[in-house]
Amino acid sequence: MIESPASALALVLVGLVGYLVGSISSGYIVGRIYRNVDLRNVGSGSTGATNTFRTLGTGAGLLVAIFDILKGSLAVVFAQLVFPEGSAGRPLAEAVAAVFAVTGHCWPVTLRGRGGRGVATGFGALLFVATPAWATAVLFFAIALALTRMVSVSSLASVIGALVGYLLFCATGWLHFNWWTFLFIVIAGTVVFVRHKANIERIVRGVEPRVGTS
Repeated sequence: MIESPASALALVLVGLVGYLVGSISSGYIVGRIYRNVDLRNVGSGSTGATNTFRTLGTGAGLLVAIFDILKGSLAVVFAQLVFPEGSAGRPLAEAVAAVFAVTGHCWPVTLRGRGGRGVATGFGALLFVATPAWATAVLFFAIALALTRMVSVSSLASVIGALVGYLLFCATGWLHFNWWTFLFIVIAGTVVFVRHKANIERIVRGVEPRVGTS
């Protein structure tokens, strides 16, 4: 928990930096550099990796995915530097940094709140907040993609995989359960689901695009 006013100010700094790092739109930058394209005006309107793949190709999509993962990772690493190993506020700081990085990616101040879906940035944060849980997130993503060929379904499945993985690793002793870490996964996962609202509606109607089809 927060031990002093200085710690509270440090936590505010961590959240602010996390949001600003998340607000750096990799998709917008890559789109402008590649073909002078504003991803907000093409495809799904998202500045995330999936829309970049579909609009600008594999190379650009991979670049954006890597940068978006790095955003989540860097936000958490910054929190860990501010709150060193063993400090009481570290788990909370990691969770705050992670949630705000995802929030910044989804609703970036730099693009008037029009960002991506938050999956890659959340995954980057997960790598450093609950490290082993990334494996089940990837596994659920891969299985869902193989079964449905829908990136949106796979992305939502990865959120469930992260939560299930975290709880399983805690139950088996690989990780120590922490409420702040649990809340990060739940809150960030909720943000991802909210950002996929239009996708979920298309899935229900049976018109969501599939990988390998036009």
